Amino acid sequence: MRIILTFLIGLSLYVPASDVFADSVKHLKVGVYSNPPKLMLSDQGELSGILGDLLVQISEQEGWQLQPVPCEFAECLDLLRQGEIDILPDVAMTQVRAEFLSVHTEPALLSWSKIYARRDSKIRDIFDLENKRIAVVDGSVQQSYLIDIATGFDTPLLLVPVPSFEDGFKRLLDEKVDAVASNQFFGDNFLVGKPLESTPIVFMPTELYYGVAKGTHKDVLKAIDVALKSLKANSNSVYFEVLERYMPVNNTIRLPKWIWYVMSALVLLTIGFVVFNRMLTRRVAEKTHQLEVSEKRLEVILNSVDACIFIKDCDLNYQYANQRCADLLRLPVEQITGYNDQELFSQPMAAFLNEKDRYVLSTGKRLAYQEQHTDAETGEERLFWSVKVPLTAPDGRLIGICGIATDVSEYEALKSEVQKLANFDPLTNLGNRRTLIDRLAERYGEKAFGSSDWLMFIDIDQFKTLNDRYGHDVGDQLLSQVGERIKSHCKDDEFVGRLGADEFYCLSQVSFQTASSSDLKEWLNQLMVKLEKPFLIAGEQLSVSFSVGVVSLFDCKDYIEAMKAADLSVQQAKVAGGRCIRFFNEQMQEEFNHRQVLLDALKSAISMNQLSLAYQPQFCTDATSETKRIGFEALLRWVDEEKGYISPGDFIPLAESNGLMPKLNRFVMEQVMNDIDALSECFSDDNWVVAINVSASQIKADDFLRDLKQRVEAEPRLAQHLELEITESVLIDDIDAVAKLMREVSSMGIQFALDDFGTGYSSLIYLKLLPFRRLKIDQGFVRDLLNDRSDEAIVKTVIALANGLGLETIAEGVETEEQQHRLVKLGCYQLQGFYLGRPEPLAHWQKH
Repeated sequence: MRIILTFLIGLSLYVPASDVFADSVKHLKVGVYSNPPKLMLSDQGELSGILGDLLVQISEQEGWQLQPVPCEFAECLDLLRQGEIDILPDVAMTQVRAEFLSVHTEPALLSWSKIYARRDSKIRDIFDLENKRIAVVDGSVQQSYLIDIATGFDTPLLLVPVPSFEDGFKRLLDEKVDAVASNQFFGDNFLVGKPLESTPIVFMPTELYYGVAKGTHKDVLKAIDVALKSLKANSNSVYFEVLERYMPVNNTIRLPKWIWYVMSALVLLTIGFVVFNRMLTRRVAEKTHQLEVSEKRLEVILNSVDACIFIKDCDLNYQYANQRCADLLRLPVEQITGYNDQELFSQPMAAFLNEKDRYVLSTGKRLAYQEQHTDAETGEERLFWSVKVPLTAPDGRLIGICGIATDVSEYEALKSEVQKLANFDPLTNLGNRRTLIDRLAERYGEKAFGSSDWLMFIDIDQFKTLNDRYGHDVGDQLLSQVGERIKSHCKDDEFVGRLGADEFYCLSQVSFQTASSSDLKEWLNQLMVKLEKPFLIAGEQLSVSFSVGVVSLFDCKDYIEAMKAADLSVQQAKVAGGRCIRFFNEQMQEEFNHRQVLLDALKSAISMNQLSLAYQPQFCTDATSETKRIGFEALLRWVDEEKGYISPGDFIPLAESNGLMPKLNRFVMEQVMNDIDALSECFSDDNWVVAINVSASQIKADDFLRDLKQRVEAEPRLAQHLELEITESVLIDDIDAVAKLMREVSSMGIQFALDDFGTGYSSLIYLKLLPFRRLKIDQGFVRDLLNDRSDEAIVKTVIALANGLGLETIAEGVETEEQQHRLVKLGCYQLQGFYLGRPEPLAHWQKH
């Protein structure tokens, strides 16, 4: 057990003090917050408690003058940062605190934290804290830990900040909170004689130090280090006297007075021999008891950790295993000690584990890897992330290995679920748009199709009206049954899926040679008959009609054109009144002719500089609904002299498919560069971005990177404030080349956002390989967020995934206050939409 304690202390975070001394310190202001028995003020206003008395002892040796400064903990940290106090006892180091304070190297005290509750609370593990009100000291390490736990386990904890531990326990007694997080020194002393209990939830073994503002009082830290090492080395020093004074051993045996008289006589008769023996025995008993208490507390901590922790000697025999290991092996802990892997696991698994162990012993290096365990009784497969490190004695001699194996099965299941959301529709369990694009791209890439391959888009007529009348639950059930009927009509090798909303697709290889084939028409008519039979939902029969668009893959040059043709066909069917089938034909070609006229007008508009930019604001908000403008999205606008306003939804795809996007991109970039001074005036600080959409043709252009570098050289502020939004159509063809390009752009300081994330196109490989800063949640999910549980589930999953990967999220299409509040509650704090601000010329935002 001592080996375990030594190992865990060795893993603790510490910050070494500088060996450069400052000027001699004569007078020190000491921050004091009430945290008995570790730190407090006496009735006379003097420094007291374990850490207080130790500092007084050291100051007397060094000739320092101490001036106590009472403050709450968070206030003490601010005073230390501002230089209002010189030193703060009882500091646990964190990554954030290391930025503004320094500590000595020798820990002053070892502490850990617990959850305390009323005796009737029935709180036994971290999941029992869900939706519980937990008092935590504001700015404390307990607060940071519980926030991380709530995020990592997706467990809603209601943290109630308090100025001190004492205030937290008073609120617990008054039933204003359900539990309180405290260090064990304060908590164990406070609950004596009160209807409170210490729960089994123990966490954060912590080393405590005296802290000073970073870069100051280096000589003070040096002196404290020397004093602590000297005091700890002497078991009779004032260090141990202080510990015993504030943490008395309660179960010391007290003998009747008459025995003391007898003992006194014996002492006189034996000339001090018995006195010496008694004192020695008591000292051994006290030290043994203290060691037992420390080992018991450490064992409680190790058994509370949700991971298998074990120690093996150099012969790979188990010397220690915590309760989690025993649960995994379904054996008592005492039956594991002394055994080896060959006696506990199957032969293949034992050989695998031995190979990893001997690598650590032979190299002396840390090893991390995945290992899979199969439950011998249930056959359940569990995946573990295992870390093994060598253990050495104080003289440097290798004495074994320590391992920590964490069950990551649920995390892997979550990744699998997100991957499924990326390729399958969660409502119907059919393939989504991403699946269709992959199938079509594969067929066109391999030319693996002929005149008998058909793509069909199937749309439910008047679905919105049905949704409004019967509700979204009925609409969801209808969509599920429609998907099942289409699937049942097709063969196993034909692909059926849901494009989104009320639109389905079927990629078929039926034996029809032409669109006029009577067999094809019969097949489609049978499908329509099957679909238009009444649906039984919630005890009611619903009759709906369908519009179908059909296109031959043989008549299209690529999958993009095939999907456009199928979509145009189904739109023509709906224009004709629905309940009909339309094939892609010459009449629809006329629609393309109209697009050609529009294309010529667009070319003229570009050459005549008739385009303009509008800026839609992006905001950051919080639970109090306070919003701050953090950026803009630059959007192209075109007003033709004859046709009037033309939607970007009409001319952007036209420009993309006809190679005009590089020209539009140059226009947007030049306009943003010209507007950068005016844009800066629209923000209260310099931490803002302007987002520009980048298309597939733009980012794949040979001069894209060169042009971007030249612009940054001409206007360096562009690198700080520019964000490029890309959709996954950019990534489909050659992700490796795009990844390389994006990394080069990121090295310039320019940021990337993944647009329309969550629409069903997304692949986790993109998030792994590419340097994204933000994920942009598609407005399609935001629109029905309040009414569609599937949309809410996807939004929640995307936010959790982004948080886990360290990415920001921004939701577009926020059109109501209710949508804003729900997104903030789900954890998405960056928003964009008409409710917050419509796209307007820059001059508008300079005034607002």
